[in-house]
Amino acid sequence: MLLELLDITKFFGGLNVLSDVSFHIDKGEIVGLLGPNGAGKTTLFNVITGIYRPDAGLIRFRGQNLVGLRSDRICRRGIARTFQLVRIFPSMTVLENVLVGATYGKKGGAKKGMKDAIECLEILNLQDAKDTVVAQLTYSDRRLVEIARALAAKPGLALLDEPLAGLNPAETEQIMTVIEDIKETHGISILWIEHKMDAVFSICDRIVVLDYGRKLAEGKPKEIAKNEKVVEAYLGEPLT
Repeated sequence: MLLELLDITKFFGGLNVLSDVSFHIDKGEIVGLLGPNGAGKTTLFNVITGIYRPDAGLIRFRGQNLVGLRSDRICRRGIARTFQLVRIFPSMTVLENVLVGATYGKKGGAKKGMKDAIECLEILNLQDAKDTVVAQLTYSDRRLVEIARALAAKPGLALLDEPLAGLNPAETEQIMTVIEDIKETHGISILWIEHKMDAVFSICDRIVVLDYGRKLAEGKPKEIAKNEKVVEAYLGEPLT
């Protein structure tokens, strides 16, 4: 078991955003995290990565408790992430952005960081754009840069927050190929928030569904697709 969440609960004032959420991720898995807007998906990412501290519950990664650790320490332990709204440095080049992850996201120093950054650019076919200022890139390429920066930290687990948002079908296919390659070629497990359900169902090993901060369902994609509670949560009415 790579990551284990046990009864994660989070309040903002009197609002219960996450309530007793439990699931796990095994090494080499892609796990989709689905749910309607406001279900608590990004909040859960923020709890896992130390941006928020849970009010109750345990988070174990490779058997070690993460609760109370700073975000940078969690990253150095092997969890990297992307964001729903792309957060990269627009005035820096592609290479400089990826170097941030390679240098500060893990131990190893600047020399090894440069080697790892170049390797990640090659994985995502960004090597020809390495000296391009990020502000000049297309939106889909900025997504790729953010994923490359996360991978440059050499994580065991990557948290991807809606990497397909705003992309056209060709760009979506490109990112999906990258996600599969991250798992198959590089052995990185993935927890993936996404609203494009067809994409998630096609490549995820398991799916966890949140609704109003609670775990509504968990299972294989085929099981989730037939789950009446999941259909009701997304469509607002039960199957007939």
